[in-house]
Amino acid sequence: MPLAVRGAVPSAVLLLAACGGPVELTPPSAADRPACAKLADLLPDELGDLAAVDFTPKDAEGGAWGDPALTLTCGVGVPTGFGPASNCDVVNGVDWFVPTDERNDTDADATLTTVSLRPRVSVHVPAKYRGGTLEAALVDLSGPLRSALTVGTRCQ
Repeated sequence: MPLAVRGAVPSAVLLLAACGGPVELTPPSAADRPACAKLADLLPDELGDLAAVDFTPKDAEGGAWGDPALTLTCGVGVPTGFGPASNCDVVNGVDWFVPTDERNDTDADATLTTVSLRPRVSVHVPAKYRGGTLEAALVDLSGPLRSALTVGTRCQ
């Protein structure tokens, strides 16, 4: 499973390490912005043992933690590979989908997507955080996610 960070679209997350700049996140659509803003206000300053880091633009309504950054993007689409028969991991009442290839390759980065919450949220997790750090981050995110977002159909 990947780690979470305040609102960033996994596919659009760019680390600007070469420039030493903040993590770049993609802002949510206008329709998703109210719920994503509510979520962003509830996100913790630390996920597991990772401290929050700067991200841009500030209206991205997401988050980033650690170096390399674990990122959270709010307002993402249906993840590639997700369907009615897909398996999910449930952490404190939040259903997370991880693509099979990322689930099986624990030495690679992973992107987890909430598939039962609206709007959907993705957490991009660098490989070095998979395991205990990721698990702690998902636990830390579960309360804010359940408080700010609407629950839809649960995973099977």
